[in-house]
Amino acid sequence: MAILLLLVLFIIPAGASEVEKGFEEVLEEQLRSTVHYYNENSFTVIDAYGMQGNVTKIVTSDDPSTSENEEVIEEYSSHIGVVFLELEQKRDKLFIFKKKDFYYYDFDKEEFLTASNVLGNDSIREFFDMYVDDIEKKITAFSKLLFLFFLSFIITVPLAIMIFHNRGRSKY
Repeated sequence: MAILLLLVLFIIPAGASEVEKGFEEVLEEQLRSTVHYYNENSFTVIDAYGMQGNVTKIVTSDDPSTSENEEVIEEYSSHIGVVFLELEQKRDKLFIFKKKDFYYYDFDKEEFLTASNVLGNDSIREFFDMYVDDIEKKITAFSKLLFLFFLSFIITVPLAIMIFHNRGRSKY
């Protein structure tokens, strides 16, 4: 019994952390390649969910120029991971935006999926519905303050030059 407890406490979590670390590396690479202005190593996982579920993909799309429906849909069972995360986007090396979004991953085929591929699963739909109102993108308070400073600088400096430099026309 003690050996089983040691296995559960030390070996299984170590294996789980290796899987999590591997997935974090894959997710980081995906964010770098697909998210514009992504600030590297800035994502934090808010919540994650994994399950064995169905994946639906359109293999061949329909050609609208023909009357026949050539659309071929592939559906298969796979281990799916859903991650709701927050990431940073850095623009002009000054302004930082925080963005929250979902990412779907097929662990069996080792590829990222779209929402339309997996939202047919009821439990993934429930997970999505739980956080759908939290999807957002907003500027950080410091970046907003920096923007307002630059904006006020653009307005006040020319105004100050006009007031203090132009002493009026000569009296002669």
